[in-house]
Amino acid sequence: MRRWFGERREDAMSAEIATAITGEIHRAEPPWEEAGPLPGVTTFVEPPPIPEATPVSGTVDIEQVVVGDPGPQVEPRPTAERYRSVPFRPDTVVDGWSTRAVTVRAASLRGHLHRYDGAPRQDEIAVHTAPSGRVIGVVADGVSAAVHSHVGANTAVTVAVQWLMAEAPEVGAPVAWDELVRAISWQMAERGRGVLGLDEIDPQQVEQNFATTLIAAIVDPGPDGSLAVEAIGVGDSTAWVLRNGDFLPVLGGKSDGAGGIASSAVAGLPRVPAIIESVTETVLPGEVLLLGSDGIGDPLGGGQGGVGELLRSVLTPAAPSPTEFAHMLDFSRETFDDDRSLIAVWPRA
Repeated sequence: MRRWFGERREDAMSAEIATAITGEIHRAEPPWEEAGPLPGVTTFVEPPPIPEATPVSGTVDIEQVVVGDPGPQVEPRPTAERYRSVPFRPDTVVDGWSTRAVTVRAASLRGHLHRYDGAPRQDEIAVHTAPSGRVIGVVADGVSAAVHSHVGANTAVTVAVQWLMAEAPEVGAPVAWDELVRAISWQMAERGRGVLGLDEIDPQQVEQNFATTLIAAIVDPGPDGSLAVEAIGVGDSTAWVLRNGDFLPVLGGKSDGAGGIASSAVAGLPRVPAIIESVTETVLPGEVLLLGSDGIGDPLGGGQGGVGELLRSVLTPAAPSPTEFAHMLDFSRETFDDDRSLIAVWPRA
């Protein structure tokens, strides 16, 4: 295709006229038709076609789950200055993964009251697997009246996981639970001394400002697909097995006070109980192990109401995605505005 630009077109026409007169053929080197782009001249290039947009399905607009009468709508506030004994404290933590033997989901969310008044999430969770296949799950619920209970809960969970990974990482290995609890109590006291700026440990100050409940569990996969569970609890956090639609308590929960009414009084770490006894349970395929704070235990109750129905519909017959799990946990129900934490473990056989 012949290209013509400005004066070069006139030069080419002159060359053709000269050839017609003289009979001589004159061609520029290289031939005009084969020349590259002219200096200072922009050559038009056909633009590439615009690709079609990648189709998107699904939705990101998800309404909050409501059970019964909803609580008030709350936009979370940042952590208030009086609680900032740590650099930051996430409003929500979500985790989830699978091994050959188990599927795990976990979430911890700040309650609606704490989102409103700027208090930090006082719950803490951790779930981890050792190379042997043993799974470790820990839930701590900082006592509401203790201003630094979120630090206490974080310390308790961190120490529990580290201690169990160091001292009893193998499937079937026994756990010295009393030693674990004493190790947590000591580290909480040391952390409290540092946060409060004390020269020496003050047990009363640490308990007053850092108190937390705790549930710690080890989960060992068996050759038949079942899970062997051993757990301890300090305070009112709870463990259940969801079996045939029923939430069967394994450990913890609020004790009955006068007149058979559940008491809200909590005796937690760093105070070490006089007796530490573990409980054992077997979780079969089709069942779910649950470890939770009272923020989920209180509205769940015996499991026959709306919250129990919500959990049954989401947790069975198969594990939801991590985000679906957290969305379920963030349900709205009037008067239930505490932090909520839950770990769920499914056998995969």
